[in-house]
Amino acid sequence: MRLARILLYVAVSQACLRYAMCVKMNSIHEIIEYNKNLPIKLFCQRIGSVQKHWHRSIEILLVLSGNMEVWIEDRHFNLKENDLILINSNEVHETYSEDCVLIALQIRQSMFHMDWLKPETVSFFCNSNLQGNNGHFDNIRHQIARLIQLNSSTSAYTQLMSYSHACQLMYELLLYFKAEQPAVVRSQKHMERLGNIIQYIEENYARKITLKDIAAREFLSPSYLSHFFEKNMNISISNYLSKIRIEHSVNYLLYSDNSIEKVAQSCGFTSPRSYATLFRKQYHMLPSQFRREKKEDHDIPNSFDPKQNNNYLTLEKYDFLTKLASYLYTGKTAGAPIAQNIRQSLGTVSTKAAVPFTNTALKFCSVGRAKEILYSGIRDMLAVQQKEIGFEYIKFHGIFDDSLMVYREDSKGNPILNFNMLDEILDFLLSIHLRPLIQFSFMPKDLAKTPEKVFFAVPFIMSEPKDEGKWEYLVSQFTEHIISRYGFSEVSQWIFTFWNETLSNFPFDFKTPGISLHLYELTRKAVKGISPLLKFGNTAYINSSLSSGNIQYFLDYIKDKNLEPDVYLFHFYPTTAPGFSSSQDREDTDFMEYFHKGRRVFCKDPDAFGDFLDKLNHTLPDRTKKPLYITEWNLSSSHREWLNDTCYASAYFVRNILNNYDKADSFCHWTLSDWIEELPFPSEIFHGGAGHFTKNGIKKPVYYSYLFLSKLKEEIVEQGEGYFITKEKGKDNYSIILYNYCHISDLYGNGFYFNVSSADRYNVFSNAAAKEFIFSLAGLANGEYTMTEQLVNRRYGSCYDKWVEMGAVSLETPEEVEALKHLSHPLLKKTFRSVSNQTLDYEAILEPHEVRLIQITFSGALLFL
Repeated sequence: MRLARILLYVAVSQACLRYAMCVKMNSIHEIIEYNKNLPIKLFCQRIGSVQKHWHRSIEILLVLSGNMEVWIEDRHFNLKENDLILINSNEVHETYSEDCVLIALQIRQSMFHMDWLKPETVSFFCNSNLQGNNGHFDNIRHQIARLIQLNSSTSAYTQLMSYSHACQLMYELLLYFKAEQPAVVRSQKHMERLGNIIQYIEENYARKITLKDIAAREFLSPSYLSHFFEKNMNISISNYLSKIRIEHSVNYLLYSDNSIEKVAQSCGFTSPRSYATLFRKQYHMLPSQFRREKKEDHDIPNSFDPKQNNNYLTLEKYDFLTKLASYLYTGKTAGAPIAQNIRQSLGTVSTKAAVPFTNTALKFCSVGRAKEILYSGIRDMLAVQQKEIGFEYIKFHGIFDDSLMVYREDSKGNPILNFNMLDEILDFLLSIHLRPLIQFSFMPKDLAKTPEKVFFAVPFIMSEPKDEGKWEYLVSQFTEHIISRYGFSEVSQWIFTFWNETLSNFPFDFKTPGISLHLYELTRKAVKGISPLLKFGNTAYINSSLSSGNIQYFLDYIKDKNLEPDVYLFHFYPTTAPGFSSSQDREDTDFMEYFHKGRRVFCKDPDAFGDFLDKLNHTLPDRTKKPLYITEWNLSSSHREWLNDTCYASAYFVRNILNNYDKADSFCHWTLSDWIEELPFPSEIFHGGAGHFTKNGIKKPVYYSYLFLSKLKEEIVEQGEGYFITKEKGKDNYSIILYNYCHISDLYGNGFYFNVSSADRYNVFSNAAAKEFIFSLAGLANGEYTMTEQLVNRRYGSCYDKWVEMGAVSLETPEEVEALKHLSHPLLKKTFRSVSNQTLDYEAILEPHEVRLIQITFSGALLFL
């Protein structure tokens, strides 16, 4: 599906009339354009005016939103939401609407040619506006929605299923909507002649055109031409020319600052007065009034070319897929196509050629903000996570937030520092063997230059300091304090950095890049002034900043001033927000609304993360000497992404970490818990939060992805798509991870949530299929082995799927929450295997999105009687 400015042409004949349904659109949704072997074309669009035209195909229009006027031959209809109308082959028709979103389905009747049917002679009467809505119309709507759903899929045999639904649709039309009167017949010769006339008018509307000129081109008399055109088009040729000129003039009114006189002249009118009269007749207002009322709703392009902007209107985002989803439920089966199961045979895997493996997945974990570490629930989650998985570092925001009462000033403006609450936080983290990434952020109110600049539901102050000397004092005093409290040997292993995602132009950034870099320099010097051995990293950049040139700006700056970081910090999210300009000119509330409720577009490339890391490794200086830490990473930057709760998340993280484990030194999932205070706190337990845990401490599938990764051994035996085999050094003990990753559909990837609900989130996978793994481990010592398997899929280890089984309703009591927690453990299977020929065979079928940990432990030599 392309989201771009395009021209849609309606093919009328092979030789003539390609009339553009020319609408300038910010976002036009081309659902499908079938090839010559399929009998239909489907478009979803927001239309303005489409002038008289016809074609050999029959066409069905389904109104999703708004109202539309349709003229078919000499009949006029007013259609509203949900109305459906069929236009027969060769019927001249035109449409007009100020604001209508519709599905247009064109059907090639000739491709249904059979012994019992001559499609070219069949016509239909299908108009819900006249016949009333009934079950037969629901069936047509269902088939249209089903065709769109199918063609969001890349599964095998989708085209075959599409053809079958097209046949079913034709069957419904023939059975319930076949008309008694024959189809309109227009000869090829007449169609070509009309096409030539219309094409000439389209190309020459801006200059003087006479009936005599057109007649001479077609070798006809003016009177015959006039009669011929009106008979076939149901409009006189002079009125048709006026309508074409009027529609072209709309573009000049909306997309240029030309005077009304200039617009009239540019569109071929003899005078501004005649133009105004004709315009008022069609639009019921003068051109000047139309411009005032409509122009503010349309974006004016940088340059205006009437040839490229013919009859253009603005298409705002319309989530038509939600509407279409309602048509799927009409009592008919609407399941997604079943993809063919995949068989992956690894053959015989030698365990002798093992290479060292560093488990970079265990370097970093995260919490939203420092204050949250004071909450007992967050502490309990961190303690469990450390006991079961065991990370080395933790990243969080806001050590200088006012809620921790670190900084205030007395009546004379002198700083008063208090690190008591920070000590509580750091004491706890060290007690569970976590070292902090000290991010110097955000600004205390008494030190802020613009204290009113706040961000997030529970606000942080996003301001530069009013006094740089006091900022340096705060940073250096805190650094001296933690060295005094915890010892230099300990603190020298911590990592320090300044702020979060500067040079991003997001509202939590500073006003100019210069301010960001200057404050980075001041903060770094304050820390290094205490000891040059302390490790200071760059501001954690987000991947969207990488392509903007800002990272190179930063690298040039630090090179010139000898301010190189000791470690590199980066964030990655595979999503963008279409139409959003990351500018601080936007209101903060607009930013949060857009980024957490607006449409998110996912990268279609499942290997985008690896490509991003490759680019970093190529760009960053001294990369072989300095670690690269990914300190924020998730499916989306949104905390309302429904897939965060599903098994897809666990397969996504396992796949991306195992495919790229040697490209970065950490892969920090953001964040620990759905309890995060950036957005208003949700009432739903499964709202698409970003955490390892739900807000009330239930482990989500993504938690188990890191748990399984923590069980990998010290050497890699073999790896590939879907599998990662490791071995304990010097022993016949093995840990294997298998996963069945299925990528999201293009529709969902483009931010349209078709046939998805809170309790049904797996319809977004168009190619989901089970995957069979078969392999043999060779070179093992003969003897007895214990094989322990743990599975996370939609049946086991997924609290979201168990919640759906429970009824997908709110959990009201602690007992209900505890019941869900106990139901949501991975499946554990334990078997005993004997190896007598130094080979162990394995075979398993993984469900879509399943992750499986297999641990094989040598128990002892075989005992022979």
